[in-house]
Amino acid sequence: MSSEDLSGTVGPPGPRTHRPHGPTVSAPGHSGPPPRPRPVSRPVRPLLARPPSSLVRVLLCEDQEVFRLGLRVVLEAEPDMAVVAETENLPGALAAIVDVPVQVVVARQSLVEGPTLPMLRDLCSRGTAVLVLAEPREDACAELVEVLRAGVRGYLPRRSCAARLIEAVRALARHEPAIDSSATSQLVRYLADSSVPSQPSQRVLDRLTDRQREVAELVAQGLSNEEIARRLFLSLATVKSHLTASMRRLGVRSRTQLAILVNRDRSATV
Repeated sequence: MSSEDLSGTVGPPGPRTHRPHGPTVSAPGHSGPPPRPRPVSRPVRPLLARPPSSLVRVLLCEDQEVFRLGLRVVLEAEPDMAVVAETENLPGALAAIVDVPVQVVVARQSLVEGPTLPMLRDLCSRGTAVLVLAEPREDACAELVEVLRAGVRGYLPRRSCAARLIEAVRALARHEPAIDSSATSQLVRYLADSSVPSQPSQRVLDRLTDRQREVAELVAQGLSNEEIARRLFLSLATVKSHLTASMRRLGVRSRTQLAILVNRDRSATV
């Protein structure tokens, strides 16, 4: 074939390049094939790859940096959670939720009691769920009662395991309370004389159906709605329906008051 056939023009053919067959020879000083590029590490969960509405948005209110970092690591290891803000005090949390949508605030108890209680009520009134991490103290029960009255729906000891923390945050995001079962008996003793109105001498649980009584008794033991559903082989919607009907019949407005009423009724028959 002529050069005219390849280029469309007439002219002398150019020099031919010789390409040897066989394996490629490495440059002097190198042996073997060239090194492959190292793979780029990917984050555990890229936030931008998921729509914000699919994440449980958490704000951390904790003044100890090491503990706050630990909370962030635990929560952001979950594929459905994101820590969107961190503050060292409750005023900072109130300021942060103005600009960043937050579903659950995880706060140390000492930061949400005493002089900050009005701010805590303000935070809860905005529809943000608050999970209080309490420290063991002699007056912890009395202070816990105050934060519950302010609107807090979540309570765990600070020494709780990571799985329990994650479970509580998810429950609060579903608008369900998350009160640690170990605190139930303390709340019963503390609130029995003040929070629940006096009742007639008849058994309180006699006003409930058999199924409503079963649900109420499990609530008094500190079980969550999911745990009650599994225990009684019921759907979650059915458990919620029985719970609502029981509270309406007994004239109470919270799970805590229901638990107090059930435990007091049980002790009166012993």
